[in-house]
Amino acid sequence: MISLKNFTLSLISVLFTLVLFLNSCSEKSEYGDASDYEKKGASDLNSPTISSVSPADNSTGVAVSTTIVATFSEKMSTGSVTTNTSDTTCSGSFQLSSDNFTTCVKMSAAPSASNSDKTFTSTPADNLSISTTYRLRITTSVKDSGGNTLAEAYTTNGFTTTGSSVIRGRVLKESDNSGLPGVSVRYTISGTTGDSTTDSSGDYSFSSLSAGNYTLSYSISNYDNASQAVTLATDNETKYVTPLKMLSTSECASSATVSGTITDATSSSITVSGVSMSFREGVNNTSGTADYTATTDGSGDYSLTMNRGWYTVQTSVSNYIDSTFYVLSCGNQSGQNSSISKELSSNSMRIVLSWPAGSTATDLDSHLQIPDNASSTFHVYYPSANKTFYYSTNSATCSGCDTSDNVTLDRDENAGTGAPPGTETISIANVKSGETYSYSVHDYTNGYQKDNASSTKLGDSGATVTIYYGSNTPEIITVPIVAGTLWRVFTFTDSGGVQEEESTLSHLKTPSAVY
Repeated sequence: MISLKNFTLSLISVLFTLVLFLNSCSEKSEYGDASDYEKKGASDLNSPTISSVSPADNSTGVAVSTTIVATFSEKMSTGSVTTNTSDTTCSGSFQLSSDNFTTCVKMSAAPSASNSDKTFTSTPADNLSISTTYRLRITTSVKDSGGNTLAEAYTTNGFTTTGSSVIRGRVLKESDNSGLPGVSVRYTISGTTGDSTTDSSGDYSFSSLSAGNYTLSYSISNYDNASQAVTLATDNETKYVTPLKMLSTSECASSATVSGTITDATSSSITVSGVSMSFREGVNNTSGTADYTATTDGSGDYSLTMNRGWYTVQTSVSNYIDSTFYVLSCGNQSGQNSSISKELSSNSMRIVLSWPAGSTATDLDSHLQIPDNASSTFHVYYPSANKTFYYSTNSATCSGCDTSDNVTLDRDENAGTGAPPGTETISIANVKSGETYSYSVHDYTNGYQKDNASSTKLGDSGATVTIYYGSNTPEIITVPIVAGTLWRVFTFTDSGGVQEEESTLSHLKTPSAVY
């Protein structure tokens, strides 16, 4: 017979065991321990979604330099958002393609996370192609922080690229510098092409372009085909290219002798010997194997026979900055001269205006407004009283002064007594910190002597301004192809660099009124 005491102890033991069992059950579920379930949270049972993408789906006019952004509905596992960075294989969970994912755009790095790991940004390794539609795909391999994946792959309809830059040009007859209508002009960049035709004035243009290196090709019956390289530095630029003169197949012999002299940019009387010269067919063509080579002799002269056409010449010689200019082979062409600049100290600047052989310009003048020591400005240009400014005397004259801190008009050339080319050079020995320099070009012949506001001689001249500053890469600006006699080219500060001032021309009669 079980005693009451033993029964009570047995009952307590059974109840204790039951409580332990029930407590254990309450702490478990299909998700594991209750604490694990609580950590997951009810929202993490759902798959993440895409909240937004940029560029927006179905958008147009997207810059080729765009970045690609995807924002998720919740915090993601950063290691699951990957992309292809070594080639164009469609690998990774973050993919961009222009051919329905047969290939994918190579990205520069893994997507970067922001917005508490909800937003991911990826940058293409190179600019995208213009006028192209791209689609973004996010695969189901992406996971949120709880390990949940997308329910299905996310693929956009796509966005279409374009640009806001413009190329403007003009085609002329070499024989008389008149406009040549009906020329077929095609641009090519990364396999993409666009076409235009010159109008009655020989003008053409391309719009909605993006930054990059373009090749322009020109063709018309009875003229040699021609080509020209053009670089757009930004997605919002109007680029005037050097007017192209096409050569008639009936007016130019198939080959000719081309000759000229290379001089120092600061003086036409200083010739440069031993200059290595590489000639490549085409305008602004500076890549690939040279078609011809030459070296200047002891007098700085060169001469060689070459096939008919336009050629870009690259120069190289010790202690001088590498340079380029153009020569024409159409009948024997002498006097195709150029100048080169010596290497500069770190805070020196040299501005070289040049207009090539066969140019429509006769006498172009350089004008530079500089700061002086009296918190005022000084106008450097061709009158003898304005050709030099000495900071030591704060004037245009000085006897025995140090020339390491002055501004000088070194070359002032007038091609009126002969055919172009011409060169004008201004040197700044020591750029003043925080001060603004302003540079302009005036067409003296048509502005002052003829007072002709509608003259196109400057715009058609092919004039360029090359800016040398210390050891920086030289900057070259080409004159806009419009009517006018005054070209306000650029302003400069040591902190802001070169700022192109105008992409048009105006008219001015009096040279002293430029500044």
